[in-house]
Amino acid sequence: MRTSARGLERYYGCLLAQAALQPIAEDYVDRWMDAVERDDYPPDIAELFEAAAAERVPVLSPIPIQAYLRQCLKTGRIPDETRIVQAIAHAYAEGDLMRVGETCRCPARRPLFQRPRRNGFQGD
Repeated sequence: MRTSARGLERYYGCLLAQAALQPIAEDYVDRWMDAVERDDYPPDIAELFEAAAAERVPVLSPIPIQAYLRQCLKTGRIPDETRIVQAIAHAYAEGDLMRVGETCRCPARRPLFQRPRRNGFQGD
């Protein structure tokens, strides 16, 4: 029974990671939008990684997220929390955040939840 439970946990690992990361990414994007409204710099990306580590979700490759957030800052876009979540949860399989729509081979082919934007801000 224990082996079966561990197998399921590994199989659904990305779903578990997505569920843990969703509120973290939403909070990060909210703080980003607040900083933009105040004409301030967005929150440090290290806060994202620390919050993920606190939820026991490994950040296997920070490069795709850093590149995406740098591009958002440069173009004045508000980051999409779904892309942040998928980049962290599926980093080992996606490799490149710019290839939207591709995920690892787990059942998490689509985001678990996508909330509407607030205050008229548009993501990607």
